[in-house]
Order: sequence, then C-alpha cells, then structure tokens
Amino acid sequence: NGVTCSRNIKIIFEGKEIILEDGKVKVSDENSNSSCTVDSYSLHTIGLYLSLTFSNGITVIWDKHTRFSVTLDQRWKDKVCGLCGNFNDNTEDDLKTKFNSLASNSIEFGNSWKSTDSCASSVNQTFPCEENPFCSPWATKKCSIITNPNGEFQQCHSKVDPNPYYDACLQEACACDKEGKYLGFCTAVAVYAEACNKAGVCIRWRTPERCPVYCDYYNDDNECSWHYKPCGTLTAKTCSNHTIKKKLSAVIEGCYPKCPETAPYLDENTMECVSLHQCTCLYNGQIYHANENIIGCGNCECTDGRVICASTTSTTTESTTATSPT
Repeated sequence: NGVTCSRNIKIIFEGKEIILEDGKVKVSDENSNSSCTVDSYSLHTIGLYLSLTFSNGITVIWDKHTRFSVTLDQRWKDKVCGLCGNFNDNTEDDLKTKFNSLASNSIEFGNSWKSTDSCASSVNQTFPCEENPFCSPWATKKCSIITNPNGEFQQCHSKVDPNPYYDACLQEACACDKEGKYLGFCTAVAVYAEACNKAGVCIRWRTPERCPVYCDYYNDDNECSWHYKPCGTLTAKTCSNHTIKKKLSAVIEGCYPKCPETAPYLDENTMECVSLHQCTCLYNGQIYHANENIIGCGNCECTDGRVICASTTSTTTESTTATSPT
C-alpha cells in the first residue's frame, strides 16, 4: 500500500534469531546450550529508540513501533543488495532485482525479492491516500508542519529538502485503517526533524498536543532527573559506554537523564541512575545484578556492568563493552 509498517522484525545472525516486536527484543539462540562465547551484538536504549550493533559493522535502530533503519559501516560498501539498495552511493541503480537486472518500477523490484514463492506477487500499487481519500484533508493539514515556510522547520528548509519528507508524511498519515493517523504522522515528522538535526538545525517541534513525549514516567516521586531532549545529548554516561551509542545519542531525540554525582551512570537495563559497582548486565536476554553469577557461563559474574569470567582473560558481554565507563 505504499507504506512500510514494521510490526514484527526478524534478524538472523550467527545462529541467533532476534525478533523485535511489541517494543521488546526477544532472542532465540541455537547455541544456547554451549558455553558462553564472545558477544556478537550489543543492545542499547538511545532516547526513544533501541539500537542493536552487530560485530560485523551493522547497526539497527528501531523506534519500538513502525520505524526501522539499518546503517552499515564502510566495509559493506558495494557489497550488499536487496530492498535497501546496494550501498554504492548511486541511487540510480538501487532498483536491482534478485537476478541482478534493473527493474522498470518498484512493483517489479519488490516482487523479485519475495522471500517465498508462496507469497502472491503485487500487481498494482495503491497508496493510502487513494485507499482512504477521507483521510487526505487531515493528512495535508497535519503534514504541512514540514513545508510551512513560516513554521517550526523553516530554518531547516535550506539545509534539507522538505518535499520528500512531506510526501512520505502524507502516505503515513493517510493510513487511517492501521494503528492510527497519529503514529504514522509522528514518525514521519520525527524522521525529518532528525535529518535537520544531522544538518545542524535543532527543531523542537513536539508539544503536549502534537506527538507528545512524557519523560516523567521514569522519574520517581519528588525526582526530576529525566528530561526530553529534541536533539539528543552528549552528557549522559552509561554503564555500557558504547562508542556507537554515544555517536547516536548526539542526534537522536528522546528521554535522557541528568544523573547525580552520587550515581553518575545510566543503567540501560533498569533505566536508573546508579554508581559503577551497581551496574547490571544483560546476557542471553536476562538481567543480572551486580556480583551475580551468570547461569550456564562457567565461573562468570556481573562486575561493573560487564560479564567477567575468572577462568579466562576474555570478557563476554551481551549488552556492554569490555572497556570501563568514562
């Protein structure tokens, strides 16, 4: 229907099946009966998003709803193919079919990459605004926030062309028969706001009436350490101290804490500010508290947010890195 709504995402990597669904990450490991091994991916909470960074240089970012993006490092340049393109800096040949021929249209391109022959091929492409014409006026009005020359995004128009984002917003907002107009609309505007931020223009576009984000959920009574940051932050320290995570948190909106000096690290597993020795560990989808032994992993325990094994010099982690937080 012209709109990509990712409700169930499955990633298969080195014997592990990782499913992103209902705002959660589920892991099925074919090698779960074997002894603990060096981690192949790390999981991080960054603002409103979850980030999975794999050891082969692939980073997946998910908003826990309908938005899903894949980022490759340079080692993958001109070495991939599929629905996301071939990463050769040439958009003209991105519509290459599974048979390495250039498709004449997006329908032919999509049909060629079907995962199973039992799936019926698409014949016509109907966009949401055509299927739901009664939604079109609402979508046009709401999405005008992106192109309004006197609106919130006016300072970004010269840096990032708003028109492709406006067109995408219309299609997302017209999908009234799905989870609702607001989810698609909010996602589309958030994508343009992020592009503006990467271009050096920070836009505070959310309001209590328009796609609100409530960070008070994370605050305890009489506490006000969690705040919404429309363009990310570089000040938050985490137990994981992951390089990719730091880079992404500088541009991704969401709820970020201002941790006190007595508990300066954000524990991403519990979403609480803690001291270094209180950091928990995540291994095979299970949270382990500080100094707790890791089940099925030999003589290993959670220490300072890392899984430390006394019988080996290597460090095994599921959601953290081997370096100490800074």
